Amino acid sequence: MAAWELGNVVKLFRKHTGLSQAGVARMVNIDQAEVSRLERGLKQIRDRRQFVQWTDALGVPEELLGLLPTADPYVPESQGRPGTADTRAQGYAVLPEGPGQLLLPAGRSISTTALPVLTLPAASFLGDSLMLDSRPELVAWRTMPMRALIVANRTVDGTTRQFVSDARPIGARTAASAPVDVPAAYELDDLTYGILWAVSGFEAALLGDDRVLPMALASLTALPGSSVAADQALTDVSRMLIGSETCARYILGHRDHLGDSPVFWTREQRGEEAATWLFFRHKYQYLERTAPRRPDGAGGRGFCVPETAVVSSPAYERVLLFLAIALMESFGIRTWVTDDGGFAHTDGFALSPGRRAVIASWVRTEGESHLAVTARPGTLRTFAEVTGHASNHSATAADQAGQRLVATAEYLGLDTSWLARRCAQLSAVGTERLARPRSRMLGLEGLDAACRFVAEQLMIIPRTRTVPTR
Repeated sequence: MAAWELGNVVKLFRKHTGLSQAGVARMVNIDQAEVSRLERGLKQIRDRRQFVQWTDALGVPEELLGLLPTADPYVPESQGRPGTADTRAQGYAVLPEGPGQLLLPAGRSISTTALPVLTLPAASFLGDSLMLDSRPELVAWRTMPMRALIVANRTVDGTTRQFVSDARPIGARTAASAPVDVPAAYELDDLTYGILWAVSGFEAALLGDDRVLPMALASLTALPGSSVAADQALTDVSRMLIGSETCARYILGHRDHLGDSPVFWTREQRGEEAATWLFFRHKYQYLERTAPRRPDGAGGRGFCVPETAVVSSPAYERVLLFLAIALMESFGIRTWVTDDGGFAHTDGFALSPGRRAVIASWVRTEGESHLAVTARPGTLRTFAEVTGHASNHSATAADQAGQRLVATAEYLGLDTSWLARRCAQLSAVGTERLARPRSRMLGLEGLDAACRFVAEQLMIIPRTRTVPTR
């Protein structure tokens, strides 16, 4: 695995399971001939995301995934950190023309998701949109009730670029037979791929629990010691939602006792966890109600994101983490990011310095909510030391929000100018035609607000360090 020899992995897998090549092909949804070519060394997988998709489909034990290289092989690595020279999705395979699927990899809680796609050549490129000619298969594709995508191909300077849109028309009066235009802002790259990955993964899991999840939420009790999800048959994403809402309700119940500028500590380290801020509808409402009441307050929110979490995260997850932090900043919440892994296991909390603290954790708590209110001086001092260290030793420290976003992008190994340009493009057209949620639990308000704020801040804030640009 460490040498990217997937063909040998598959051969060993078949030897110990007795499966045929055709059986493996069915597991990963490809032709048997492709499995044969892989085993004979005629086909190689050199993209980490595709490699992880295979290991997930084959059920490779999670403890063995640490053998995988920590970055995609095409990204220059000199010191083990993600490269920033080009954030375009170079490693994504070009989707062939015609009907097919986009296989989105599993995360820690998100399961592998396969989206039907119809890929067609763009007839023309008018203004900021790619136009597709009407044809019977396109009309049929746009009437699919499930999430499906339309991909427009366009060759630019000898390179095939792909632009993706939700297949279903927006608006009750928009007919499926109407002309199709795909905004150029929806080019498939680490930004749009990350959005589709999170929305699709969250949505599939929540819709899978659609019958029982509303009942679980209706019976939710935000009390110390309460279970995040009593029904263990729920998906991991549904448990994330219930845990998140449990903690949000608990903190909001004590909001008036936290003063004008409480200090928050959060446990999200990766894009999958942080994307809940962008897409879970209740979290956007929570931010509205917990935002600083005074613009000059001393409050803020601390994150512990060790270098190991950055290095091991694919670019699209780092983009999601960046956008979640940008969303906080858009509400006037100053953010701090410490790389000290010693704080990784600190419970999430809201602190009114010297008065009380509300403990509320759901991230990585093994299915149990951690809820408590305390005014014990020792606990308050400990929490004050945690946030004090984060604010005084933040890897993203700066006076202005825009400068903190630049520093955050650089810490996460992302190209600041690329983020600014792409967020400005998405802000101009909105994200609904890209990733309109089917679940009532999800929304795009947080994503749109984050993109808009990034565009406003980074289009005018100069870079603090020299980073290679495209």
